Amino acid sequence: MNLKALIALIVAAAVAIAITATLVKKDSATWQTAEVGGLLFENLPVNDVETIHITQGSESLTLNKQGDIWVVKERYNYPANFQDISQMVIKLSETKPLRVIEAGESQLGRLNLLATDQAQGGGTLLEMKGVNDKTLVSLLLGKPYVRQSEAQKNPMMGMSGDIPEGRYVLMGGSPPVYLIDEPFDNVAPVPTAWLNKDFFKVEKLSSISVQFMGEAAPDWEFSRDAVGGDFKLKNPLPTENVDASKTRSLSSLFSYASFTDVLPLDSDPELTRLNIPTIAVIKTFDGFTYTIHIGKLTADETGRYLSFKVDAQLPTERTIAPNEKEEDKARLDAEFLREQERFQKKLAQEKKCEQWIYIVSTWTVENLLKNRVNWMSAADPNAVKAEETAVPEMLVSPSEDFEEDVFPPQEGDIEQDDPGEIDPEQPVNGEEIMILEDELVPPDDYYEVDDLEPMEPEE
Repeated sequence: MNLKALIALIVAAAVAIAITATLVKKDSATWQTAEVGGLLFENLPVNDVETIHITQGSESLTLNKQGDIWVVKERYNYPANFQDISQMVIKLSETKPLRVIEAGESQLGRLNLLATDQAQGGGTLLEMKGVNDKTLVSLLLGKPYVRQSEAQKNPMMGMSGDIPEGRYVLMGGSPPVYLIDEPFDNVAPVPTAWLNKDFFKVEKLSSISVQFMGEAAPDWEFSRDAVGGDFKLKNPLPTENVDASKTRSLSSLFSYASFTDVLPLDSDPELTRLNIPTIAVIKTFDGFTYTIHIGKLTADETGRYLSFKVDAQLPTERTIAPNEKEEDKARLDAEFLREQERFQKKLAQEKKCEQWIYIVSTWTVENLLKNRVNWMSAADPNAVKAEETAVPEMLVSPSEDFEEDVFPPQEGDIEQDDPGEIDPEQPVNGEEIMILEDELVPPDDYYEVDDLEPMEPEE
């Protein structure tokens, strides 16, 4: 190799090294430094986020993307609320630093920006990772920035809490401290807050039957001929007179059903009593059948354990009305096909939700636990006993033998105050927390907090 070729090779190598170093520096800088007026995370690849970690103290939460859905790891990979996750990621990509705060390492505790495992002054760590566990976001969320509400400024308006307008944060775990324009007050390691609470929905209920397993309470079944019609009792006794004003509430059963928490399907039946359940079978005019098992009350008596199965017999052809006009045929055929497609998607989605046990509020299932006599007119002589037998004895309250928590302790559970409700007058480590200006207006120049000493340059 001649001298000229050697020099060219050395120059090319030097250029390659310089370019690589620049790219590495740029990639690191995107989540370690930011400028006031710009974005906190420049060019954040929101579609590349695969995992989200939220850590606060000893509690942690992991949201994973599995295929096309997000799941909550601490709740047996139950589907997460995609809208909440999407909004958080998009907000983060649009977040702007309003101020740069001069705060040394010794002053971070006053802003709740110490390491998340610190009992006093610890922050909430938000991490987002992409493919191959690549870190896309590492953000320590500290104390919220709040302003007084009008009610607090004017006592005549009544009492009201502070309104969070921003938050102090650290990028990459080290100063500078930024004051950002988004409080992120919903970012906390609380698994139940991230669950997708839509699991099944009953539409156009046609009939319902209830069977009390292992109980002396009489079973009952109601049905109706059309949507909006009155319910009729199957095999009524000569003395039974159904009160239509009472049975009308059956039409809205599970129309807007939700739940508070989930358990795995193989949970101990001694905890749930789903091995001796109350069984309700609900059918709809659209061909859906829901078989619902209801267990005992939770330990705090605010909810009940529930599991369900769903099936559907969907028509393959449209029923043509006797007086149907030819010009309406094409439109009605198209509507029928769209509706059947919706039903197929609904069935597939609800079948996926059969894999868990749910904790629902007591009022969600109270109509299913009523004694047969509760549906009768007050004129019925048997109705005087209704209040005494409204709920089967086994389902009234939990057994004293089972005093364990409603939900087994899980990593990620946490009891905490709303991060936006921090008292600015409350001392931390004997010191008063600094109070910044009320206005969140981006400055033209560099800002410093009056009562914080400038950070000493490192030698």
